[in-house]
Amino acid sequence: MRARLIVGAMLGTLVFCAHAQSTGPLAVEERSLAQAQSKMRSASTPSAAVNEDGLMVLMQQQQQFEEQIQQLQGQLEELRHELSTLKKAERERYLDLDARINTLAERGSTAKEEAAVAGNNDPEADRAAYNAAKDKLVAGDFSGAIAGFEAYLKDFPQGLSRADAHFWAGKLYSDQKEPDLQKAQGHFQAVADNYPDHSKASKSLYILAVMQANAGEISPAKVNLHKLIKQYQDSREAKQAQGLLEQLNE
Repeated sequence: MRARLIVGAMLGTLVFCAHAQSTGPLAVEERSLAQAQSKMRSASTPSAAVNEDGLMVLMQQQQQFEEQIQQLQGQLEELRHELSTLKKAERERYLDLDARINTLAERGSTAKEEAAVAGNNDPEADRAAYNAAKDKLVAGDFSGAIAGFEAYLKDFPQGLSRADAHFWAGKLYSDQKEPDLQKAQGHFQAVADNYPDHSKASKSLYILAVMQANAGEISPAKVNLHKLIKQYQDSREAKQAQGLLEQLNE
């Protein structure tokens, strides 16, 4: 009986010790440490995954940038090639144009020589030279037209269209952005003095008088206006001259 009590007491003591170890401060600390380690392990796994995902994104972006750079380099090379081709084509066009201009210049020199030889004995050359200048006037090539009319007046001293050439040259000189009034007046004066029966004589005389009046040359302007009224009394310019005279006499 006593032996049983001793054995029971020993078993109770062992159970108590075991329970104490499982519920004591040391056991609690061990469990807390184990829980913390478990949390750290569980937390470290997604963090590594996040870092790996970010690295993959960066690598993909870098690859895209490299591909874009390669594309841009390819486009740059294409543009350089196109520019080189355009420069070459432009140079060839310039050389071709220069050759054509030289050819035309040579033909023009030959035509001038032929016109000088033909002179007034060739009515067709006379008309062709005048019409060439007038065509430039119609096309708006005013500088070319002036040069054409001046050349006509020089090459055909007895030309059939000299009065018209003088008139249009005078208009062109007076209507330029920077008018040459002296040359303009000279051409209008030539029409009025040398071709009084021409259809443009009265108009030339009136334009000349207006230019003189605007320049402050009142006396010459009045002389030409009186001349216009007397010689071309039935013309429209005569009525205009009368009105201008009244203004100058005020």
